[in-house]
Amino acid sequence: MNQSISEVTGNKVYQGDTFSITMTRYSDPDRLNLARNAARYLGKKDIENTRRPLNIVKQGHVPEIFRGEVVEFEFNDVSKEVYDHLVTYTTRNMRVAGGNRALTSDDFTLPSDKVKDAKNVFNAVSDSMDNYQDLLSKGETPQVARAAMPTAAKLNTFVFQFNFLTLGQSVFKQRIWEKGAQGNTVKVVQGMFELVHSVDPWLWNTFYEWYGTPATEWTEVRRKLKKKFVDVTTVLEMLEEDLMGKNQIDSATSFEEWLTSKFGQQKSMW
Repeated sequence: MNQSISEVTGNKVYQGDTFSITMTRYSDPDRLNLARNAARYLGKKDIENTRRPLNIVKQGHVPEIFRGEVVEFEFNDVSKEVYDHLVTYTTRNMRVAGGNRALTSDDFTLPSDKVKDAKNVFNAVSDSMDNYQDLLSKGETPQVARAAMPTAAKLNTFVFQFNFLTLGQSVFKQRIWEKGAQGNTVKVVQGMFELVHSVDPWLWNTFYEWYGTPATEWTEVRRKLKKKFVDVTTVLEMLEEDLMGKNQIDSATSFEEWLTSKFGQQKSMW
């Protein structure tokens, strides 16, 4: 999905449908700092082993080394709704935002979730934006007028910096790898993931595998097996039905894949 990524003045830029994200800093593109710290963590001498940080994630070690590396993103034309969903991460390294106390907004982004009446939603958000602009035109200060500003309003350019661990364990996990996040937030965070993935696909694929959707589905499998008290006989009967029934499965299908298909479907808590 990184076909939307270009390079501008040495920085990678993700162009979304109504927004853009510039990755202004990625601290360890060659994974050498992580390799050194992973070696120190495990008492190894080969400090240039860049696969070791991946193994730390795979083996479930305390991934403290990833706190030391950071990614900095500059967000353009992103709505306040999405900003609010990002600002919830208190473990972020840095936030730089003028906000709308002194700055103003002149555009908005419609929700990209399932909408029953698009015209009605547009009119409602547009009316709210008009009320906000009307207060400004009548001399109210930005901090007063923002009381009428819709959450769909686009904010001025802002910057967030996250360490690798927060991105892998929290931001990506909660906003794109699990179900439930709102549509515009999903699109923006997916853009963040595409940017870091374009630098080090091995690392971020590993985070996805062990903290992302596959790991979440496997947790769901365990939860349902325990909840339904599924025994070996039941599993064998289900397997026989799938192997011999109408919807036959390939006998070469991995047991993990089969279990996930039966018990791993995620549902949003919302």
